[in-house]
Amino acid sequence: MDEPFRRIVRIPSHRQLNRADLRGKRILVRVDFNVPIVDGKSADLRRVDAMMPTIKKIIEKDAKEINIIGHLGRPDGKKDRNLSTIQIAKVICSKIPYKCKLTEGKSDSQSPALSQFYKIGDKIRVFENLRFDPREEKNSEDFAKELSGLGDVFVQDAFANIHRNHASMLAIQDLLPTYAGLLVEKETNILFKILSHPDRPFVAIIGGAKIEDKLPAIEALTKTADAVLIGGKTANEWMVQDHPKNENVYLPVDGLNKLGSIVPINEATLKNGIFDIGPQTVMLFKSILSSAKTIFWNGNLGMTESKRYIYGTHEVARFIAKLQAEKVISGGNTAEVIDEMKLSDKFDFISTGGGATSDFIAGKKLPVLEKLLT
Repeated sequence: MDEPFRRIVRIPSHRQLNRADLRGKRILVRVDFNVPIVDGKSADLRRVDAMMPTIKKIIEKDAKEINIIGHLGRPDGKKDRNLSTIQIAKVICSKIPYKCKLTEGKSDSQSPALSQFYKIGDKIRVFENLRFDPREEKNSEDFAKELSGLGDVFVQDAFANIHRNHASMLAIQDLLPTYAGLLVEKETNILFKILSHPDRPFVAIIGGAKIEDKLPAIEALTKTADAVLIGGKTANEWMVQDHPKNENVYLPVDGLNKLGSIVPINEATLKNGIFDIGPQTVMLFKSILSSAKTIFWNGNLGMTESKRYIYGTHEVARFIAKLQAEKVISGGNTAEVIDEMKLSDKFDFISTGGGATSDFIAGKKLPVLEKLLT
């Protein structure tokens, strides 16, 4: 892993929000708005819920003004009414610890992201989708300067975007005194602990669909975890691509084919398609997990979009939920399954990061985070 990730294991005290003096100051907060919108409404409020402790802490610290910025979807630098942050503003308004009224406002800015905002009560403004402005994803210094005009202090709380070198993530940190939000601090500290000094045995589970996204994390985890269990399409591709066999990597021995029949794993069945892990694999994974003291899980073990292929993921989830271990989940699809099973309270932490968490685990350089660590 890169030197900063080996050397520093916590957000330093001078970057912690709890230690910041915000009284009477204008605070610019970068959060993660990127939640699914269905029929004009936020369909999954996990990321909105996750940012609220930071917003409430800033309110408690008697800030003069709170300007909230974030992105939603991929509008490719153009305004898209379907990706407006107004729906997020409505949710935030409903969660503020006092009665508030949501009103629309306009500024003098020429930026499509900053020319419109949604005011919550007297102090809070939620600006439009940052990605309406093409300069955001280019890490534009000019755009960062415009953003810096919205605050005296910058609070970075968009952990799920921490691997993106965008203007509101990276360039802005050179222009304002910067603190880590409570979510960024919590995510960072928990993941550092897993990587640097987990309670052992440490077992990682990696599933999902795209091995190219998972491979760097798997390779890193084979060096730090006592066991790495691989499932989902990632396991299929791992076996088809004939990756080297590590002693601490465990792959499915049986699975469900497209008819839902249980079949052994071999060249022929892999070619025809394996869509879930089978009962022998579930037993194997449970036997390894049974003694675990730390568990990190990213990615489902089957094609859970179909009820036919949810057996493996559900069985493993129920088993882990009963274990006395530190249990961390990453990845939206896995979190959704845990929510549907009403098991969220049985897990110690559900990360809001997908690609960000994978890059963190893989030890990739994260300039946004490195600035917060100095």
